[in-house]
Amino acid sequence: MKNVKKFAALGLAGIMTLAMAAPALAAGDTSEVSGSHVFMFKSVGNAFGVIMYDGFSSYMEQVGENCTEKSPAETTVAAQVQLLDEAITQGAKSISISTNGDTGFDEVFSKAKEANIPIVSVDSKASADFRITHNNQASTADIGAMQVRAAVLIELGVPFDSADGDMAATVEAALADYDGEEIKIGVLSAGIDTPVQNGWIAEMEKELSKDIYAGKVSPELDKKYGNDEAVKSTQEATAFVAENKVDVIISPTTVGIAAAGEVLKQAGVDIKLTGLGLPSEMAPYMPTSPEDDEFSFVCPYMMLWDVSHLGASTAAIQMAVQNDGFDGTEGSTVTMQAWGEYAEETFTAEADADGGTGVLTGIPYVFDKNNMAEWADKL
Repeated sequence: MKNVKKFAALGLAGIMTLAMAAPALAAGDTSEVSGSHVFMFKSVGNAFGVIMYDGFSSYMEQVGENCTEKSPAETTVAAQVQLLDEAITQGAKSISISTNGDTGFDEVFSKAKEANIPIVSVDSKASADFRITHNNQASTADIGAMQVRAAVLIELGVPFDSADGDMAATVEAALADYDGEEIKIGVLSAGIDTPVQNGWIAEMEKELSKDIYAGKVSPELDKKYGNDEAVKSTQEATAFVAENKVDVIISPTTVGIAAAGEVLKQAGVDIKLTGLGLPSEMAPYMPTSPEDDEFSFVCPYMMLWDVSHLGASTAAIQMAVQNDGFDGTEGSTVTMQAWGEYAEETFTAEADADGGTGVLTGIPYVFDKNNMAEWADKL
């Protein structure tokens, strides 16, 4: 995470709107799509999406561009397609999207392509056939592997200080001395067809196939899907508790981890939790002081990245398309202007496994008892 200690208040006003049905429009927005850069998240009001759009809109405002958010009420492909079609018809300047599925977008993306409207995906990929590039918040492999490592360490009762850094070595050392029952991990994900979570889960399974886990951690993940909806995620977390088959739950979604945190706290069971979450939402379930016993809390530690920066870097990619001829080909670069506490940055498009390219603009960051107090008021 770049300049992680200096994550500015800039772009974070959106976290105060999390309980609202829809986020308020930020500065630089316009209610008229014509000539505006459209940002579309999985659903309206999602905390992760609210903060990301705040970064997107503040960067667009800085460079003198108009933007607007058009996110659906439901986390479905059909709902996104309908809004995409509207945005194209209304003359969007560009489309930045976190998709709700792998398929079902071809027709509307073709329409955007014919209208010369560039598509950049972020968080969850759009098809390589239609996107300029994909903005990766962090390496898919790193995110998947680190969540497994965190889950195993938490079940073994091993503290992890984010300042130490080497989680892989910590896991290997801890498992070398472990001779207990096989650890079982559950996953509370978003939708069953959501590309980004499925990519992380695939990397979790790859990590679990390593020799260090053999006979000590089950290679089989117990998967449940909350559709990035609070009610559904709560139901699935409750099912984990009722079934009592897993030792620790990984939730690679901010909606799911918050729902699971509340369920586990209320149930008072031994099942622990980790994954990807917002400190502001997870503070009730996590230690917030270096003096705390982290293992007396539901979620001893978790991770995420600088969400506001992810939105701003997506805006920078779109501006590079518009002004600098960036076409997403392997080796092409994006220059992001100095923004907030960030100095000017340059990102390079790299080949992706799906035949397209991706731009890596962040890294996973672990939130634990030593930094939660700082971050709970910021993210």
